[in-house]
Amino acid sequence: MSPPTAAYPTVTSPLAIVGGGVMGALSALTAAQLGLKALWFGPAEADRTDGADARNYALSPATVGLLKRLGVWPALEANSCAVTRMEVFSGASRVDLTASDSGAEFLSTMVTHRNLLDALEQALKFCAPVTRVPLRPTRLEIFPDHVRLSVEGKTFDAQLVIGADGARSWVRGQAGILWGQRDYNQQAIVAAFHTEFPHGGVAAQWFDRGDILALLPLADPQQVSMVWSSSRSDPLTPDLNVTIADQITDRTAMRFGRLRPEGGLTAAPLRMLLTDELTATRIALLGDAAHTVHPLAGYGLNLGIQDLLCLETLWKEHRSDPGSGAALNLYRRKRQRHIKTVQWSLDFLQRWVVQSHPTLQRFSQVGMRFVASTGLLRQLLIRQAMGPY
Repeated sequence: MSPPTAAYPTVTSPLAIVGGGVMGALSALTAAQLGLKALWFGPAEADRTDGADARNYALSPATVGLLKRLGVWPALEANSCAVTRMEVFSGASRVDLTASDSGAEFLSTMVTHRNLLDALEQALKFCAPVTRVPLRPTRLEIFPDHVRLSVEGKTFDAQLVIGADGARSWVRGQAGILWGQRDYNQQAIVAAFHTEFPHGGVAAQWFDRGDILALLPLADPQQVSMVWSSSRSDPLTPDLNVTIADQITDRTAMRFGRLRPEGGLTAAPLRMLLTDELTATRIALLGDAAHTVHPLAGYGLNLGIQDLLCLETLWKEHRSDPGSGAALNLYRRKRQRHIKTVQWSLDFLQRWVVQSHPTLQRFSQVGMRFVASTGLLRQLLIRQAMGPY
C-alpha cells in the first residue's frame, strides 16, 4: 500500500530557519545574500508580554559590520548610539575602558529591539530568495539527506534546519538535544530614564551590594536604559515603580544627574542555558536556542551573531549541501569550545562580583585598581568587550 500523499506539493529549499525574531531574520538575510534560498518559519512578533520591546542591544563592531553588509544599517543608524567609553565601579574603585585605547571608533552601538527587528523585517519583504511562512511548524522528521517540516497540511523539505527559536527552542526539543540551566536567582529589571545631564555616549556599570547595575546610553542624548541584575524576589512591586528613579540616582552617585522614569518596568529571571550539542543530523542551533549568558557583559545577541558568522563561512564552503555532516562537524568544533568559555567566564565573573564577604570585596577592588593602572590589561578587556569573532 503506497503512503498517503500530502495535501499540497512539498516545497524544497537548501535552508529552513525556525524562529520569527531577530536571529531568525538575520539568518534568513545572511543566507539570501549568499544566494541560498531559505524558508523562514515563525509568526511575526506582536503584543509580546515578556518585555522584549523594552530591550536594548549593545551591538559589537562585528555585529554592526554584518548589518552594514546586509544593507540594514541605514535604517538603524539614526536611532542608534555609539558607546565610546565604559565606566565600571566597585566600591571606591573604578576602571575606564575607552574605544580610543585600542584604536577603535566605538566599543559597541546601542539599538532597541523593536527598531532592529522592524528594520530586518522590512528588508526581508523585498528579499526574493526568502519565503516567509508565518506559522510555527508542528512536525519535524529527519532523513539522511534532508529534514521535513510540516505545518497545516503542507510539507517543506530542507537540507539544513536552523533552530533560531529562542531559549524555549522547539527545534532543540524535536532534535532530542539535551540541555540544562543554571539559575542566578536574580531578575533583570529593565527601565528607561531621562537624565539630568547628557550621557555623552558613556555606558556605566556598578557592582554593588551583590547586584549588577548598568546604565546604557540611547539615541536621545538624555536617555539611558537601565539593566539591573537584582536579587529582589519581587522586582515589580508598586513601591519600586514609585521609588525606582530616586533609588537608581542614589546608587549611581548621580553619575548622570537626577533620573526621571520614562515608561514602566519589566523584569525577567536570569539563567545560563547550556546544551550538550550545537547540532544534530541536518540541524544546527544558534543564538538563545543554543546558549544564554548573564547580561553583565552585553554578550547575548553578539554571541549568537558569532554563531551566524561561523555558519555563513561554512555555507560558502558547503554551498551544495549546507546540512552535510562535514559542515555541521566544523560548526560544532569552531563554536562549542568558544561558547563554553564565554559562558563559564561570565558565570565566574558573576559569582565573583555578587559575593559579599569583606575580604573578597577588597580583593575585587584591588584587582580593579590594578586593571585601571595597566594599559595592556585594559586593551585586553576592550577587545573582549567588543566581541571579536
